[in-house]
Amino acid sequence: MTNWTRNRMTYLALTLCVSGCTGATIKLPPVAQIPPPPAQAQAAQKAVSQDPKLAITTAEVMAILAGPEAANYQLVDSRPDVKFQEGHVPGAISVPKATLEQNLDKLDKNKTLIFYCGGLHCELSPASAAIAQKNGFTKIKVWYEGEPAWSKAGNYLISELPYVQKLVTGGKDAYLLVDSRPAVKYNKAFIPTAVSLPKAEFDLKKGLLPADKATPLIFYCGGFTCELSHESAKLALGLGYTKVRVFAAGEPAWKEAGLPLWGDEPSGVAPKPKADTGGLPETIKPDEFEKLAAEGKLFLVDVRSAKDFAAGHLPGAIHIFDEDFIHKAKESVAKLPADGRVALYCSTGARSASAYYAILGESDYGNKKNLQYLDSTILINPDGSFTIQK
Repeated sequence: MTNWTRNRMTYLALTLCVSGCTGATIKLPPVAQIPPPPAQAQAAQKAVSQDPKLAITTAEVMAILAGPEAANYQLVDSRPDVKFQEGHVPGAISVPKATLEQNLDKLDKNKTLIFYCGGLHCELSPASAAIAQKNGFTKIKVWYEGEPAWSKAGNYLISELPYVQKLVTGGKDAYLLVDSRPAVKYNKAFIPTAVSLPKAEFDLKKGLLPADKATPLIFYCGGFTCELSHESAKLALGLGYTKVRVFAAGEPAWKEAGLPLWGDEPSGVAPKPKADTGGLPETIKPDEFEKLAAEGKLFLVDVRSAKDFAAGHLPGAIHIFDEDFIHKAKESVAKLPADGRVALYCSTGARSASAYYAILGESDYGNKKNLQYLDSTILINPDGSFTIQK
C-alpha cells in the first residue's frame, strides 16, 4: 500500500466518523489537496522487467571476472560518466547509455557484452542492451543487479582521477585517502590529505583506519602496475569496511595531471643521507640495470608476490617477498650473498625500496655497500624479457 493510498483511506475514515458521530456538517480539506505521489516516485518503486535470456547474476559475474574466461567478456557501465568515475566494477569501460549510439566502436563484437548500471531499478543497462542488439551485436548479457550488488557482495570499486581530485581539492564528503606504498615513497611525495598505511605494515597500523566502518576508504599506490592498493583494499573489506575503493591510476596519474603533491620533494626538503655503507648509491639507474643484468653481473632479487614471480621473472633472479624482510628479517637476509653486487626489483620500485631499507636495518648483513634497488616501473614478460619505463 502506497503512502498516497494510506492517506486517502485515513481521510475517508475520518470523514465517516465525524459525520456519523456528530450529525453536524464539518468542512474538511477537499481530497484534491492530498496530492498523489509524483510519477518519479511511483516509477522508482518498480524494478525494471528482466529478460531471462539476457539476465546474468552477480555470482556469475564474480566467477567470470575471477577466472580465465574474463578475457572473453567486456563489462560495460551504462551509467553517466560521473558515476563511473566515482566508483565502478574493476575492468569495466564507461559507455553511458545516452551516448552509446555514438560510441558503438568501443564495444567488442568478439566478446560477450555485459551491461550494468545502478541496480534493479535502473533502466540504463537493459536500454543499452537493446541498442546494441539493434546494431548487430549478438553476444549480450544484462547484469540487472549491477554495481550495488557488487559492493554488497563484499567487493571494492575503482575510482578515477576526476572523482579523487574533487574530494581532495574541495569536496565536502567524508572520506579517507590511504597511501599503500612504503613510507619511504610516501615521504618523498604523496597526494594531499592522504595518510600513510603501507600494505606491508597493514596489520600493525590498521588502527589508523576510522572506527566508523561506513567511512569511504580510497587506497592508492604507484599506478596501474602496483598491486599494493588492491591488496590493502581487500584487507579493509576483511575488517568490515563497506565502502572501499581503489584509485588504480595512483600517484603517477595525479602527478602527470599537474596536480599538487605534498612531501619532501615538492616541498624542496633535501633527503637525509642514508646510513653510510661506504659503497654504491641506493638506487641503480635503469640503463645500468639492463646492462649488468644482461652481463650476469647482478645478483637479482625479485621482491614481488609469489604469484607475480611465477608469472614471469628475470633470468637468474631469486624470490624473496618484500614483507619477509620486515617480518622474517634474519631468515630472509641469510638468503642474500655475502659479496658481489645485489639489485632488488619489483613492479614500480615501491616494494624494492621497502625491502632495501629493511635490509639496511639488519646488523647481520655485511654486504650493504653493494646493495641497490631499481626505483622504476618494470614490465616483465612470462619468458623473462622485460622493459623498464624511463
